[in-house]
Amino acid sequence: MELPSFIFQAQENLIERPWGGEWIAMLKGFRQSGIGESWEFSAHPSNPSFVLIGGQQMSMLELFAKFKDELLGKVAEKYSTFPILVRIADVAGSAPVHVHPSGKAAASLGESEGGVEAIWMSFNKGHAYIGFKDDVKLEELEEKFEEEEYDFKELLNKFETTPYDTLVINPGIPHAAEGLRLLEVSSNSTLAYFFRKEDFEKVKKVLKTNKVEDYEIRGQKGKAETENFGVEVVEVSGSVEIKTGGVMNIIYAAEGYFLLKDKEVADLHRGYSCLIPASTESFTVESERGKIVRIYLRS
Repeated sequence: MELPSFIFQAQENLIERPWGGEWIAMLKGFRQSGIGESWEFSAHPSNPSFVLIGGQQMSMLELFAKFKDELLGKVAEKYSTFPILVRIADVAGSAPVHVHPSGKAAASLGESEGGVEAIWMSFNKGHAYIGFKDDVKLEELEEKFEEEEYDFKELLNKFETTPYDTLVINPGIPHAAEGLRLLEVSSNSTLAYFFRKEDFEKVKKVLKTNKVEDYEIRGQKGKAETENFGVEVVEVSGSVEIKTGGVMNIIYAAEGYFLLKDKEVADLHRGYSCLIPASTESFTVESERGKIVRIYLRS
């Protein structure tokens, strides 16, 4: 079986969260409140997506097992599991402060999942809280953990976002969000330790307690990279050719309606994603006017 040029999810993969709103449901064309996340092409064992291949449904875990080389291309040997987790998030309320471990820290804590690095790309005017604004001491933090109502966001740098701002969140950096709609691309791991008493032992083992400067967090407008993956906004007015670079790409339609063309033709509506396997070397995107976010692996 040969992979198609363009792969789509067979159904939506939505997660309810206490802080979720109505935006994601509206994007996807139905009414429901409380949806906090849409997992796009998830191959995470806890919540895999299903895709359509040759008219048949297949889980992303099965797709990766059968077509790893065709999917990932020249970085296939680098990964034994699917490399990224892509989520659209609607933090209509306030998401709590949490921190991700590095791969090394996760292993030392005996975790079955790996560490997490992430990029956030905002779609609205909201608030992101990332990294301590001043050095902190673990003893002082521990005291605050005893205060049930303490808001740890007060200790963090506050970023007022505008559409297509990017923020890079490295392991050990505490973060939270409020009133924020975003695309999150991360390592394919859900490991997170929250700023609460029961997680404190793990938090203190992975937390970077030093002051974090803006330049350590802010990416470029519409573009950011980590060591393993990157995101960039591509404006389309007419026709644009996109080269995959010999690696897997995922494109998300942020604004507008698009036609995707290779040896096949497919359409992509606002709020939806398409996975482009590495075996599709290049493709054309057509739109009267729109913006897509291209997510790509780095080789």
